[in-house]
Amino acid sequence: MPHTALGTRNFARPFGLFVACATAVCVTAATTMSVADEKSTSRNLSVITSGLTAKEFAKVPGVTFAQALADVPGKNLVIVALEFPPKRQKEVDTPEQCPGHRHPGSAYVYVTKGTMRQGVAGKPVQLVHAGEGFFEAPGDLHTVSENASTTEPAAAIAIHIVPDGAPILTPNDSCKHP
Repeated sequence: MPHTALGTRNFARPFGLFVACATAVCVTAATTMSVADEKSTSRNLSVITSGLTAKEFAKVPGVTFAQALADVPGKNLVIVALEFPPKRQKEVDTPEQCPGHRHPGSAYVYVTKGTMRQGVAGKPVQLVHAGEGFFEAPGDLHTVSENASTTEPAAAIAIHIVPDGAPILTPNDSCKHP
């Protein structure tokens, strides 16, 4: 397994791309990229944009690889590099009350640096250390995704199978934010 972790880390580092902050913050403050399509109209792309092709997914900030799966028609492999800065003391003292998102397809997240706190599908929140990972089934509510440390950054690689026309993730709209 050490060769796998090293390979993933070496794969991710050269790209230098990331989706900043905890997933809830990422969803609400997702960096967008404007691209012109064949008709010269402009579209803003983010992890919550639906209707993207694999070629367009590859232009979303944080996406390091996107490819239509020829052997699984209607599905795309999308890999996202995630960076989580150390939590600020305010985030420790007053955590967000109802964050969350769902993925339309399967997702596997492999932690490459630090330790993450992950909560998925009503299961107890778990600590996931560098070299470990976790699976999210399609539609599972991912409620906690944050760095466990207040001093050290954390990073991960998220591997998604995304159905054609679906966004990488959809925010949990059942939560009411103050």
